[in-house]
Amino acid sequence: MDLKIWTIWSFFWQVAVAVTSLVVAVTFLLKKKKKNSKPSDDTPKSSESESSGAEQQQTSSTPCSWPVEYEVFLSFRGPDVRANFADFLHKFLVRYKIRTFLDDEELRKGEKIAPSLVKAIEESKVYIPVLSPNYARSKWCLQELAQMMKCCNQGNGHIMLPIFFMVEPRDVRRQDGPYKAAFQHHRKKYDAETIDEWKEALQEVGAMKGWHITESDGQGAIIDEVVAKVWSHLTQNYTLVTDELIGIDSHVEEVTNLLNLGCEGVKIIGIYGMGDASEGIRVIRERICKRRALIVLDDVDDRFEFDLILGKLDDFSSETRIIITTRNKRVLDVLQEFKLYEPGEMSPDHALQLFNKHAFGTDNPQEEEAILSEEFVKVATGLPLALKVVGSLLFRQDREFWQAKLIELKDLPPTKVQERLKISYNELSYNEKQIFLDIACSFIGENKVFPLYMWTDCKFYPESGIKTLVLRCLIKFNERNEFWMHDHVRDLGRAIIHEEDNQRPWKRSRICSNEDAFDMLEREEVLNLVVLVIFLIYFVGMFSRYNHLFLFFIIIT
Repeated sequence: MDLKIWTIWSFFWQVAVAVTSLVVAVTFLLKKKKKNSKPSDDTPKSSESESSGAEQQQTSSTPCSWPVEYEVFLSFRGPDVRANFADFLHKFLVRYKIRTFLDDEELRKGEKIAPSLVKAIEESKVYIPVLSPNYARSKWCLQELAQMMKCCNQGNGHIMLPIFFMVEPRDVRRQDGPYKAAFQHHRKKYDAETIDEWKEALQEVGAMKGWHITESDGQGAIIDEVVAKVWSHLTQNYTLVTDELIGIDSHVEEVTNLLNLGCEGVKIIGIYGMGDASEGIRVIRERICKRRALIVLDDVDDRFEFDLILGKLDDFSSETRIIITTRNKRVLDVLQEFKLYEPGEMSPDHALQLFNKHAFGTDNPQEEEAILSEEFVKVATGLPLALKVVGSLLFRQDREFWQAKLIELKDLPPTKVQERLKISYNELSYNEKQIFLDIACSFIGENKVFPLYMWTDCKFYPESGIKTLVLRCLIKFNERNEFWMHDHVRDLGRAIIHEEDNQRPWKRSRICSNEDAFDMLEREEVLNLVVLVIFLIYFVGMFSRYNHLFLFFIIIT
């Protein structure tokens, strides 16, 4: 009886193991099939991929063929405003280096606007219709306005800045006054559908907020406002995230001398050394081709593709100047001709001023505090980032805390930047550390909204935690409310994760690099393969007289 029970139990146990192994094996085979079905380097690409690749190749080989030829589309009725308002507006836009399409509707032929004109409208970012009394008499102006409104309503970032020139906005909106007579004329030539499209465009633009000009006086001020509005819209993403420029004047003077602005030819200045907490400005390529420009490329590393970003230097104006900052001057070796400048450490006075700003919130602390400040500045070796992070850590702390941190700093090697920054990390609470490590590994450049839900569910209390990280100068937010972190601080967070297990990334709490991710995926494939082999051995063993030996081998495996 006991032998029978054992035999039944053994049979069901073997069936359960076999089914489980079969499920694992099928899952593994399906994953391998899905992986193998992806196109390899030798697999012919689709026509869409070929087209995309061709476009990228064309862009790389012709760096001045920018995707947008015009930025502003200026639409007006020639006889009304060409000799005065429109001409002055166009000149001011050009003076600000804004590429403006100046329409001349009187030279048009045919019944429909040309495809090139439609392309100019679609690619422009700002539309400026000058709605004068005779604007609606031109079928070309109405067609352009309808096309501009169509683009605006698609939600692709286009804006309309209407100017009501010697005409009431309500007349534009209702097609009254001179516009009523114009449409009575158009109804004799055009179908009802076209007329309705034009009237709908006028209704929409007539309801918009714009500029109303009723007399010649004050037109100059309005032109200034229009140009300022256009410039603000076109450059709204060009921002500088920094609030510390202490001691910058001497460096500006040195770099200006190296630029040699009085001589012809493109000059390149390479600035190498330790970076500060600033985020550089990237100038959009489409605005600098063949123009006098100052280009600043901040924190360039060995992965930066000069040819792809800058193109050929011959494509730039001879008055163009390029400044490149990097922490490794070897990345500049690919350039043919450049001059080097190394800013070096901050002067003691400037370093003390920067430290006091973060440690006390003032440039002039009390005498006893000033003595301690000088000690901290000495051990920080003039590194702006360390001065800001350590100073923020000491803000509103008692004297005993200051003295303990000073001793800790003095025990660290002077060249170990991460060790100095880790002092501030060690003072964080557990929840604050988790948020900091998550940002360093995964959320730099990401909006804070989505990880907030995760941290809230984990009971990390992110609102207070993020506030602490900002006050400690460990993170910032850019103009799009995205997380930003200095490269040294980011490297600190990822080094902490790496130290959790140097050799086995799958044992770490977070994945910080593509290499670690690939290692984990490869390990998963190996495990799946082992399971498949075990299943095959066991499956064969079930039909063998030595199945108990196979079972023993599986258990050992």
